[in-house]
Amino acid sequence: MRYVAKSSSISTPITLIAPYLMYIVAEHFEWSGVLAVVSGGLFLSFRAGDYLNYHTRIQTKEVWATIGFLLNGFVFILIGLELPVIINGLGEYSMEEAIDFSLAICVIVIVLRLVAVYLSAYVPRLLFKRVRVREKGPGWKLPLIVGWAGMRGVVSLASALAIR
Repeated sequence: MRYVAKSSSISTPITLIAPYLMYIVAEHFEWSGVLAVVSGGLFLSFRAGDYLNYHTRIQTKEVWATIGFLLNGFVFILIGLELPVIINGLGEYSMEEAIDFSLAICVIVIVLRLVAVYLSAYVPRLLFKRVRVREKGPGWKLPLIVGWAGMRGVVSLASALAIR
């Protein structure tokens, strides 16, 4: 990128093609294409300042934000199209029972996540004096926000579909 891409009109398309190339190369060697794309994306975004100027970084960030927005919308539409198949597959359960089960599962997952975040914020402070000395306490607001935020968008939908 440092030597080839001298303008944003060249760099931006290269950043769009790079994940596909990473995936194809990893699959060719029978490695995980998904892990290759994730690790390659993290590496390239970390090193973006080394090979992209400020104008290119701003333009590329906006292009990726737009593409991410469009892809999230597309995925939600595709999953929405699956709703009739899911409803027909309920079998002996009624729609009300399915909604009750899904609400119960959501409440349980949210509560468990909040408990896990609070435990991970406070248990190390209780167990290790070094943590208490070096870091100030997280308070109650920060773990609540982190716990409530959770996963969002396509990541949570992909996780839900992976259970299937």
